[in-house]
Amino acid sequence: MFFIGQSTKTGKEVTKDLYYFSENQMLDCNQYLMHDTQNDELILFDAGNGKSLNSLFEGMKKLGFSYENITKIYLTHEHIDHVLGLYPLMEILKNDPPEIFAYTVTAKILQEGKRNKIFPGNLGITPEMFGVDIKPLNVIELTPSDTVNIASNFKFQIFHTPGHSEGSIVYYEPNKKILIPGDLVFIGGSFGRYDFPDGSLKKLTKSIEFVNTLDVKYLLPGHMGISNEGNREIEYSTRMVKSISSYF
Repeated sequence: MFFIGQSTKTGKEVTKDLYYFSENQMLDCNQYLMHDTQNDELILFDAGNGKSLNSLFEGMKKLGFSYENITKIYLTHEHIDHVLGLYPLMEILKNDPPEIFAYTVTAKILQEGKRNKIFPGNLGITPEMFGVDIKPLNVIELTPSDTVNIASNFKFQIFHTPGHSEGSIVYYEPNKKILIPGDLVFIGGSFGRYDFPDGSLKKLTKSIEFVNTLDVKYLLPGHMGISNEGNREIEYSTRMVKSISSYF
């Protein structure tokens, strides 16, 4: 049920102890893995679409990591391509399940198993198409005031950045200048959709303008590629979204 074949998610080291796994086909997302060397634990950012889970496991194995050592999962927002992988993963690791963390809005959606929030709009897709049963999950709520010691070697700040979804947050590591923005901003001037329920161009623009004030080297978005020229990419997206906002 859980292991539907897709191409291996090849892992790439971004910086020491941080790895990038590119998205697969059909509503998947980029995923990021951190290795806590002090505790020999793995921390995963976003869970993908469920169908790509085995591809992630294969990619991790090639880097010498086992999915059984995933102890924490941090989510950027509540949409299908970022959270569906939680359900099979928690079943596989049910004897020693990882902790799940998300912003309050996203956490409540997952705690209550709200299908209509996980599958936004009329996309013509269902959880059954992904072999997933949506059910309530135990999720730890994060707030923007938190500074999260995600690993012994990574300390992130959390900022609420609505616009793509109401539960969207970004993770920012100021010492290493890492930004994990989910679907807020991408490379090449792109940015997240704002036409889903709870989306807002006005909020999206404000959120992108905010992250444009951060000092970012490594931009690690939820889709497309990554960049080690984060500020340049975010500035480009800021100009693009403001140009669209000017028409509304």
